Amino acid sequence: EFNGMLYTTIRDTYLLFEDLKADTPYAFKVRAVNKDGVSEWAEIQVKTKTNPLEFAIRGIEGESTAASQGGFGVDRLFNFSESGDTWHTKYSVNSIPLDLIIDLKTVNQLDKFHYLPRADAGNGTLLKGTVSYSMDKENWTEAGAFEWQRNGDVKVFTFTERPNARYIKLNVTAGVGNYGSGREIYVFKVPGTASYLQGDINNDGKIDRNDLTSYMNYTGLRRGDSDFEGYISKGDINMNDLIDAYDISVVATQLDGGVDREATEKVSGSLSISTPKKQYQKDEIVEIRVKGNDLRSVNALSFALPYDQSDYEFVGVEPLNMKAMENLTYDRLHTNGVKSLYPTFVNMGKQEALEGSEELFILKLKAKRKVKFDLNLKDGILVDKQLRMHSF
Repeated sequence: EFNGMLYTTIRDTYLLFEDLKADTPYAFKVRAVNKDGVSEWAEIQVKTKTNPLEFAIRGIEGESTAASQGGFGVDRLFNFSESGDTWHTKYSVNSIPLDLIIDLKTVNQLDKFHYLPRADAGNGTLLKGTVSYSMDKENWTEAGAFEWQRNGDVKVFTFTERPNARYIKLNVTAGVGNYGSGREIYVFKVPGTASYLQGDINNDGKIDRNDLTSYMNYTGLRRGDSDFEGYISKGDINMNDLIDAYDISVVATQLDGGVDREATEKVSGSLSISTPKKQYQKDEIVEIRVKGNDLRSVNALSFALPYDQSDYEFVGVEPLNMKAMENLTYDRLHTNGVKSLYPTFVNMGKQEALEGSEELFILKLKAKRKVKFDLNLKDGILVDKQLRMHSF
């Protein structure tokens, strides 16, 4: 008897109970039954073992610089299934060296990870390399090296410094047969620590347009501004002391169904500004034409344009060739008295990226007195759908 349910006609020497909670006491009653009758009930007190995967992070995604064999994608490393499915790089292709990048989807204090190779330690078993971690998939800190024996044992890598990170990268320099493979990778956070979502500024455990609204209000905010410290500083995901297109993209790429995850060319290119003339009289409109140069995979962009508010007044933005990008441009007066315009455009969800070289939009300022135009853009950043960034 268990939980008020009577189990009968048990002919084996065991009975399996599933879906029990880990590290939890349970009580069972048992008795023997045969043709001569039944015994008295005997009570058994037991306690389930702790869950070895209690602090393993779920919902992980991964990508590899080496192509996977059809039907053996890298997602198989993170599905909490140790048998029946493996990851394997493309057959008959030298895949080493390769980078295996793990996206934890949340920020965690890292404890360790377990790599489960093929049981036979065959082709693709990872043997040697280094491990790095990152918050933004661009700036990496090395955590150490690994050199594993060729066998089917579980391999353990420990993060001795217990860093906070969203991304982990394995740079693999040796693998059996010059392939990569594995049954599973479990990444463990420090027991008892909480995970948090990058971009979840209002801290409600989800990414939605409420977070986007917060970012829109704080676009261009810098460290040193009165509102920056505290929860807004956690929104500075690439940690450059500025709320910019990268930070907003972390939210925007998850809205409206999210972006496609297929491989794309890494973002590149630059922006430049020009005006029809250099000298302007009082009350004239200064049209600053912003051009994209050799753009590739641009899903978001931003830059700063500092100006003297005694010389200019911001009038507006005229999009020209921005496709479906949303205009989040913000004209901000910083706490230190510096005035800056922050032209910012970001795609929401699945939208077409900017490519090539053409004029993108016009910034319009009004001259408040006779001026010579000599403004320069700074802190320029381009971002792609995979949250890779390029500064210009």
